[in-house]
Amino acid sequence: MTLKVAVVGSGPAGSSAAEVLAKAGIETYLFERKLDNAKPCGGAIPLCMVSEFELPPEIIDRRVRKMKMISPSNIEVDINLDNQEEYIGMCRREVLDGFLRDRAARSGANL
Repeated sequence: MTLKVAVVGSGPAGSSAAEVLAKAGIETYLFERKLDNAKPCGGAIPLCMVSEFELPPEIIDRRVRKMKMISPSNIEVDINLDNQEEYIGMCRREVLDGFLRDRAARSGANL
């Protein structure tokens, strides 16, 4: 029995799933309706995820150590990282998405 999987959406979750499936030898198809879509959200990547996703340093535009986030319901969260080795990586979603999508394709996923 041959497995074929369609992954709809090539954001971080979809591209990562497609990469894992393709590496496992499963025929994988990754679909995205708009490849050059710049999204206004989701550019902050915690340091643990930079290593978890094996992201190259060049896709990180900025290393943030202080920030304040305010939710629509006015809940505030302050982040103050004193250790110079710690940061939250800021990147453009179109760059991150493109990198992960290309890596999935190199692993054998069909775009």
